[in-house]
Amino acid sequence: MNDDTKGSIIAISIVVLIGYGWFANLYKLSQYNFDRPYRAEVLRGVGAVVFPVGVVMGYFTIEDD
Repeated sequence: MNDDTKGSIIAISIVVLIGYGWFANLYKLSQYNFDRPYRAEVLRGVGAVVFPVGVVMGYFTIEDD
């Protein structure tokens, strides 16, 4: 395996992980019932608009009290 192949595999892996995180955030946002408290909904909504935040938030579980 040469360096180009390794670099391509790493780049594809990173793109898949980023895409999964953002789409997981959108899916989790769509599953909320939007009852009080709104903390999780607001955080996930910000993540839907601000891409890097959404990528990170997709990997977290947020529980409202």
